[in-house]
Formats: sequence, structure tokens, C-alpha cells
Amino acid sequence: MPSLSRLLRMSVARWLVAGLGFALTAVLFYRYLVHDGDFDVYWAATFRFLHGLKVHIYEQNVFTYPTFASFLLLPVYPLGYSVGKILFFAVNVLILMGAVRTCQREILFDSPVRTAVLVIALLFCARSMLAVFNNQQTDILIFGLVIFGVAKFVRRPVAAAGLLALAAALKANPLFMVLLPVFKRRWAMVAIFVSLTVGFIGAPDIAKYAVTDTWTGAEFTVPGSVLPKHDVVPQGRFKAQARDQDVWAYLREHYAMTLSVSPDAIRWWQDRGSKGNQSLYRIMASWLGNAVSANMVLLGLCTFFGLTLLAATRRRKDSIFILGMLFYTAFVLIGPQSSKPHFIAFFGLLLFCWQDALLKRSGLKIVCLAVLSGLLGVKAAASLLPSGPLARDIVGLAGLALWLYSYLLLMISGHARSVSRPKT
Repeated sequence: MPSLSRLLRMSVARWLVAGLGFALTAVLFYRYLVHDGDFDVYWAATFRFLHGLKVHIYEQNVFTYPTFASFLLLPVYPLGYSVGKILFFAVNVLILMGAVRTCQREILFDSPVRTAVLVIALLFCARSMLAVFNNQQTDILIFGLVIFGVAKFVRRPVAAAGLLALAAALKANPLFMVLLPVFKRRWAMVAIFVSLTVGFIGAPDIAKYAVTDTWTGAEFTVPGSVLPKHDVVPQGRFKAQARDQDVWAYLREHYAMTLSVSPDAIRWWQDRGSKGNQSLYRIMASWLGNAVSANMVLLGLCTFFGLTLLAATRRRKDSIFILGMLFYTAFVLIGPQSSKPHFIAFFGLLLFCWQDALLKRSGLKIVCLAVLSGLLGVKAAASLLPSGPLARDIVGLAGLALWLYSYLLLMISGHARSVSRPKT
């Protein structure tokens, strides 16, 4: 039995950690209420759908996500902008805590380095996590849905397929996850995943006929924050255009903005003046320019990662959770819209790699991981590189290197934590 003094020390430490977490959350919450971000873009998308307007319009804050994502704020929309934004923050905090706990349970062993591994992974993922809150994006929701879905893959396949389909319908990054049940030959899961994803994506074009309200102005405004900054609440101005009457109008809108091969299309991911190409799709499209169709670049990357993951699934078929993290991060690397918030997906792989390095006390692995993790998760690391394409693209390249490291580690050592743990 532990002594009374030890119990008191443990209790004090827990309260100190809880207090620090509460203080950091309070500061983050205040910043969230004062600053503007993409919450107003999602709010505007919901407004547009409910008023019979086009959802995907070229403007300063472009809504490039599947039209189904405009449904995200429907449950809180009647409560108003301020209440909706506060509830959105609370949901993000709860899902983040749940996803981190799930990763810890599925990946980490009961070992002396368990706490150190968790702290290191959180440290190098802090940049992405804070970026989600600062940008007021949905990447924590997507992260949570994918983590919960992969964790249920073996024991509750129907629920897993539903969670992954919902994530894919909100943002395209998790679409690659369909290959996991395909490679595992779980055809019922594949059918559920595909059916639900198609249903979610097509839902706006079906539900639009229930919308009777219309907006006749050429634009509308949305508050940029809940609390004023410098005594001013910024107002975002958004264009308002009546939607097309085609049966699949919203689907066509989204395709035209994201994958159209028309020479008149604005391929924003090929912008050579970008300060940070963080997706391999955008990096390669920038390097190749118009020499290769951007969609062919996407197809080539998907083929490479698909074949590579097929080999891993055949060799390490029982390491479901780590395989799931590799599938998830693969399309984060590929996706044309990937940015710092998306790289929260690497949290699971950081746990996996750092646990191996610390348990084996390998100096070479620790140094290698420190470099890769730093380039991925520390903003100042890019400033150590000379200005140019390498510094611009370093986050995506570091993510690729960490992905390959994780892949090789899985192929050599394996990881069966998710199936060895007793059922509860």
C-alpha cells in the first residue's frame, strides 16, 4: 500500500495538472471568443443552405468542404451565433480529450515511459491542436470521429463504418479510410461506409427542396467574433447567389471548385507564392506546374500510398489501430487542402514511434524522431532552413518522413496493442 505522504503528493500533482489544464483552456477560450476564424465561414454556409443560396462561391473565405458540412451547425443555428460558437468550442474540447485518451489506450503499453511518451506527443502536436482552435476549424471533430471509428473497427464494425463515413462527409481527408476495410476484406463495412458517405454527400441536394426561405440581397454579413477586439466586433461579408435548379446542383458546385480540370478553374493549390505548401498534392502540383494535370498528381499519390498500405495490411493485419493511423495520415498528406490543423492526425503515430524509441533507449531513433517531430510540430524549426521551396514545403515533407518512419517501424516490429487488450 502506498504511504499517506505519497498519496498526498500524487493528489497534489493531479490537482496541479488539472489546474494548469483549466487555466490553459480558459485562455484559449477567451482567444477563441475574441478572434475571428472559419467558424463564420461554416455559419455562412449554413445560412446559405437555409436561404436557398449557392454554398460554394469564390470569395475571400472560400467554403471548399463537401456541402454536407454546411449541415454541421444546423443543431445550434436556432440558438444564435454567440451560443453556437461557445457550444462548438465545448464540443471540440470534449472530443479532443476523448480522442487523446483513446489513442493512449490503444497504443501505449503500461511501461515506465508511458507518461513521457504522452507528453512528447502532445508537445509536438500542440501546434496543430492550437491551430484548430485559432482557425476555428473542424479538424478536431474529424480527428475524433476517425480515432473513435478505428478503435471500434474490430468489435463494432457497423458503428466504425458510420463514424468514418460521417468524417468523410464533413471533410474529404478521411475518404482514404475506405481502403482499410477493403484491404481487410470486410465487405459489409465497405458497403456501409460507401452507402452512408454517398448518402451524406447527396443529402443537401435532396434536402434543398424543403427550403422555402430565400434571400434576395447580393450579400450578407456574419459576426467574426463573440467578444469585441479593440471595441469592435468584425463583420464578415459574404456573397449571396441563388442556387442552380439542377438536381445535383450542390454536388456540381463542389466538384467545380475542387477537382474541375477546366482551364478556367482556379487551382489555388498550385499557387507558387504560398507561404506553406503542407500537402504533397500541393507541393508536387507547384513543382510540376501545368506539365501534369493536378488530378493526375492526386491519382498518382493515391496509387502510391494505396499500394504501400496494401502491403502493410497484408503483413501486419492484426495491428488495426496503427494501420488506421497510417491510412488517415496518408490522405492528410495527399489532400490538396491540408494545412497545420490537419496534421493533428499524426498524434497517434507520434505516440507509436516515440514509445518504441524510448522503450529501446535508442539514441539514434530519439535524435531522428526529435528532428522530424520538430520540423513537423515546431514553427520556429522552418526558420532554421534557408528561404526557398524547402522551407516553404517542410511541414509536408517532414510529415512524409514521419509517415515512412512509422510505416517501416510497423513492418519491422509490428504492434498488436489494439487486439491484445482484453475485452471489456
